[in-house]
Amino acid sequence: MTSQPAKSSSPVADHRRYAPATERNREAIYEVLKNNLPETGTLLEIASGTGEHAAWIGARLPAISWQTSEYDRDLFPSIKAHIQASEANNISPPVHIDVMQDDWGLGKEKQAQFQNKTDAIICANMIHIAPWDAAIGLVQGASRLLSENGHLFIYGPFFQSDVKTAPSNIEFDQWLKERNASWGIRQLDDVRNLGHNHGLVLHKIHTMPANNLFLQFKKTTNV
Repeated sequence: MTSQPAKSSSPVADHRRYAPATERNREAIYEVLKNNLPETGTLLEIASGTGEHAAWIGARLPAISWQTSEYDRDLFPSIKAHIQASEANNISPPVHIDVMQDDWGLGKEKQAQFQNKTDAIICANMIHIAPWDAAIGLVQGASRLLSENGHLFIYGPFFQSDVKTAPSNIEFDQWLKERNASWGIRQLDDVRNLGHNHGLVLHKIHTMPANNLFLQFKKTTNV
C-alpha cells in the first residue's frame, strides 16, 4: 500500500493586488460609463493595473464585453484573480498591450479582432505616469480600433488653463517629475488637441473625485 501525499491545509494563494485610489473612484467611473456606453458592446481597458476596475465595474455592466489589458505582465495574476473573484462572465483575461508600439504589440490576429469593432476604450491613471509618447500612442491606437462614434475615456488629473489648479495636483506633479522627468500631469488642451488631430473630439468632461477628470472623446470623421 502506497502512502498518499498529505493535503495542504493552507488556502490557495490569492494574487489580488489593491490600489488605494480604486475604491475612491470606482463608483464615479461606473456612473459615467453606465450613462454613456451603449446598452451592449465591446470595451477595451488599457492599463488594467491591479484589475480592480474591471472586476468591480465590469461586473455591473453585464451586457458589455470587457477586455482587460496591461503592459506589465507581472500584474496579469492580479487581474485574473480579481476577475475570478468577481464571478462575472463578461470580463476577459488580460492581453499584453504596449501603446508605444505602432500596433500596440497586438499582432495581426488581435488587431483584426479589435479593429473598428471596439465600442469604447477606457484608460485610467496612465498618461501622467508615462512619457508623453504613451498618450500619443493611446490616442493613435484608439482612433484606429474604435468603431465610428465609439468613445475613448481617459481618467486622471489634468491642468486646465481656465481653472485654478488644486495645490494637491501641483504637489503631485512635482512628485511625479522627481521620479521621472518625462512624467507629469498633462495639459487638458494638449490632450484635447491630440485627440482632435486623430479624429477624436472631446465630447464631455466629467468632474471626478480628488481633483480628477474623466475625458470622453468621440470618434468622428467630421473633424
